[in-house]
Amino acid sequence: MNFDTYKTPFGYISLFKNEEYIKKSFDEKSYWDIETLIELKKYIDPTKNILEIGGHCGTSSLVYSSFLNNKSKLYVFEPQYNLFSLLTKNINQNSLNYKIFPFNLGIFCYNGLGKMNALDLDGTNPGLVKKRYTDEINLPCNFGGICLGKDGENISLTTIDSMDFKNIGYIHCDAQGSEPYIFSSAVNLISKNRPVIYFENNKDANNYLYKNVVLSYPEYESNSKFDIIDFCINKLKYSKYIKDFNGSITNDLLIP
Repeated sequence: MNFDTYKTPFGYISLFKNEEYIKKSFDEKSYWDIETLIELKKYIDPTKNILEIGGHCGTSSLVYSSFLNNKSKLYVFEPQYNLFSLLTKNINQNSLNYKIFPFNLGIFCYNGLGKMNALDLDGTNPGLVKKRYTDEINLPCNFGGICLGKDGENISLTTIDSMDFKNIGYIHCDAQGSEPYIFSSAVNLISKNRPVIYFENNKDANNYLYKNVVLSYPEYESNSKFDIIDFCINKLKYSKYIKDFNGSITNDLLIP
């Protein structure tokens, strides 16, 4: 099979052999982004549920699930079928089906069909994502860095508010430029639950991803301009906004 499996303090993790960035941490006997995830633990209420948008293969999901009590749940979304299959494998091989609930869906600003981008724009050796899963497995690919587009894998999309989740205390949103669209259709859940929100602010940092989504979905231009920071701080009166959390250059934190 085209994946390697690692034994970690949080369970077994399987990754595609040509996964470009995340795999390097595990090859070096470390764990991807573990310092930040541990730092985030202080902001996570173990009695409330978590939404993780952009789950990749579940490396963060396994860590987050260890922060929760046995009654709390983690709902994780991954639109790419191959990554979703690996996500479910990692959940199953760690017997976490009772706590982590995966969805093969992309979160966006409407319910319906969409597409991923055909090219790996966020890798060091950009190429067709489809081929990197099949006949180009000797070439690296940042599978978790694929943004929405108009010429790649067919996917299904939904919105946070249409899912009607309850008791959400924390949202992790890493969606490669789709974050404004996602939050524009999550105002009801956020207003009601007032969760801590950890998100990748691609609109400010990695503009090529955000711009690719804007160009691919021009009919939703108004959603692309939604400002989650302004909404939480000025409308919902959140207590704190931390830019570049824990030394990151793209990830921010909103605290109610």
